[in-house]
Amino acid sequence: MITGVSQVSMNVSVGDREHARTGPIGRLARLAWAAAAALTLVSIVDRHGSARFRNPHILTEPSAWLLHGLMLVAFVLTVGAIAAVFRGSRVARRIQIAAIALIAGTVVAAGAIGVSASGSFWGFPLADLVWYFDVVVLAVELIAFLLA
Repeated sequence: MITGVSQVSMNVSVGDREHARTGPIGRLARLAWAAAAALTLVSIVDRHGSARFRNPHILTEPSAWLLHGLMLVAFVLTVGAIAAVFRGSRVARRIQIAAIALIAGTVVAAGAIGVSASGSFWGFPLADLVWYFDVVVLAVELIAFLLA
């Protein structure tokens, strides 16, 4: 059995693509999502970079937690979708679980480094790691919405 991109491309003909296209409402929705991603990206990327995230006050802001949660969900769903194309849906679920475990392990390791270096779990390098993760996922989402 053929899996991966070849199978997907074999199953979609040029005529099917014409019927699968979304209309103006779908394009407008993607444009709105792209605008939301762009505005969020602009709100966290400034001349201070990740330094603003190092302030422990950020941990009290519900919007920051919402952002981190949404970026984690978007990342895991994207990893699962890519894995499903190349390896099938059964393997994709395992890869999503592995991605969550890898992220959790990275957070714990970065926090442990922060505790040993400065006595604080939040700060460098964990705050920087979270900031870069959010920025990269937002940038990928923005590009994907614009290209879709």
